[in-house]
Formats: sequence, C-alpha cells, structure tokens
Amino acid sequence: MMRKLLRRDTLSNEQLDFFGLERQPFQLSPNPDFLYLSPSHEECLQRIRLTLELRNGLFVGVGDSGTGKTTICNLLLNEFSSDKDMIVGMLHHPWAPSPYAFYHMLCDEIGAPAGGPKSTIARRTALFQFIQNQVLQENKSLVLIVDESQQLTPKQIEIVRGLLNLETAEAKLIQMIIFGQMEFLNSISGKRFKNFRQRVAMSYVLTPLSLADTGAMINFRLKKAGYKGKNIFTKEAVDELYRSSSGLPRAITKFCHVAMLIAFFQQEKVIDKDVAVQAVQSTPLKGVDENE
Repeated sequence: MMRKLLRRDTLSNEQLDFFGLERQPFQLSPNPDFLYLSPSHEECLQRIRLTLELRNGLFVGVGDSGTGKTTICNLLLNEFSSDKDMIVGMLHHPWAPSPYAFYHMLCDEIGAPAGGPKSTIARRTALFQFIQNQVLQENKSLVLIVDESQQLTPKQIEIVRGLLNLETAEAKLIQMIIFGQMEFLNSISGKRFKNFRQRVAMSYVLTPLSLADTGAMINFRLKKAGYKGKNIFTKEAVDELYRSSSGLPRAITKFCHVAMLIAFFQQEKVIDKDVAVQAVQSTPLKGVDENE
C-alpha cells in the first residue's frame, strides 16, 4: 500500500484536508505562481528586464537542471502576454530538423504570416518583414523566449544571430531571452560563434538554493497552497532535504511531495528528519530534472 501511495503525483482531497491545504503545494509542473524568488532568481530577472528596457537584444541565462529556468520562462511569458503593446513568443523545445522548419516555428510563435512559397528564403523574408512592420510601423515590442537552448543546432544559432542583426541606430528590433543548461555555453564557444557571443547584452548563471532559501521555499509553497499553521517541516528535515537535493528547487519539491505522502500514511502532521530521509530514499532520481 505504501509503495502504491508514493506513486501519486498529487495529494488527494483527504490528504490536503489533513494538512490544512487548499491547493497542491509541491507539484512538479513549472507553475510560476509557485516560483520562489531566491536572490539568484531575483538577480536573473533584474538583468532580463534591464536588457528589455534598454532594447539591447539578447539575454542568455544558463543553469543546472532543476534550477528553475523553465519556470522563469513561464513567468515572463505570462507577464508579457498581458501587455497589448508587446508581441511575445516562446519556443519550449527549439530543435527543428531543418532551417525551413525552424523559420516556420519562429513564424508560428510570434504570429508572422506563413503564406507564400514553402521555402527557407520565403519563410525568412516573411519573418523579417513581420518583425520590421510590427516594431517600426505598429510600434510594438517583440520578445522571443527560448527555453532548452542546448537543443539548438549550430545552424539554428546562426539564424538567431541573423535575427539580432535587425536593428535601428538606437535599438534591436527583436529582444531575445534564451535559457539553457550549462552545456549551451559549450555550444556557443569557439571561433565560429564569436559574433553570436558579441551580441549577448547580459547573461546570468542560476545557482542552487542556500540552506536558508530551501526552508523559505518550502514555507512559501505551503503558504501559496493555503497553509496557515506552524512549520510542517522541522529544521532537521529541511537540513536533510537541502543536503540530499544539493539545493536544486525541483529536487526539493519532489522530496517534499513524497515526504507529505509518507507523513499522511503515518498520520503525522509534522515532518521530521526521519520522514525526510524516508522521502529521499523513496524518491527515484530519474525524471527529477526533466521539467523545471
């Protein structure tokens, strides 16, 4: 029964009631409502917003799996989509089998017309004309968010560089926010991508949470889920979760979810170190970092 219980991705209504919760506190989906902004996340967002404010063109953010890159992307997408003066698109998985397919994907994401001949040149021309029309004539701001940038091929990186060549004397016509795993830095190293690197206006490396932020993140998510009582997780439990997760938000979230399932099974409303250890030992590592 215990093994079956631990396979649940969500808490049941009975379990939510047991802990005094209104919503799921530790789901793994990259929900920006549950994004705890550590100092590292705050600094990253400040640099992104400054890049956009100055219309400098390109921000690049990298970090290990599970540091919250996709959640930040979703936060920005939600924020920008509500601005009527902004056109925003997001590539969640940017890999495409050909330059034509990549241009087609870009056109779809920002709403550029996809008519005309089905050729790479036609798609590129349509995309460039749309960007110039929206920014220069309609006075719109155009932002493209790219997640999982380590999937970009060398040819796609060159296409991105070409988009950043669209500019006036004062600003870039398209603003790009690119996030990827640390290996993306290897992808853009070397002489071939020197011009691409020169177009990076600002960059940032997301870091894991500190011990203090681990506890703060846990409490933040519980409060977001409607919890109003004293701390469910003891200091010793937080210490164990921090040590076992290396401060990676997604791993912490996974461990906390399993810990709550175990605590419910044991009818304990306080999660101590023993329960935290059980949660860590019961949590499969595979898949912990697949989505952020």
